[in-house]
Amino acid sequence: MVDRKVNILKPITDLLSGNFFGKEFVQKNIGFVVYLTFLVMLYIAYGYYADKQMKRVAELENMEELNSRDNSATKELNQISLQSNVLEMVKEKGIKELKQAPIIIKETEEN
Repeated sequence: MVDRKVNILKPITDLLSGNFFGKEFVQKNIGFVVYLTFLVMLYIAYGYYADKQMKRVAELENMEELNSRDNSATKELNQISLQSNVLEMVKEKGIKELKQAPIIIKETEEN
């Protein structure tokens, strides 16, 4: 049995010196490096997608609020424009509803 000394500090010193990601390491683990790169790109893309979706949800909530305001304003306008309500508003100004049809006055030509 051969006694081999295991240097526990080697990975730490390689990491701190920058040799950890040297040519040998990349060549040995090229598949894993490509996989990690793909995961990082996927994570970044998902962040952009989630941000876009959050903006879209905020816009839709704003649209729902505006739609609700529009509906309530329309209901209020319909209520105000009822004939009975219009009659009450103009009664204060002395205007009354006609009970008969208006008379058409025709102008005759005089020479």
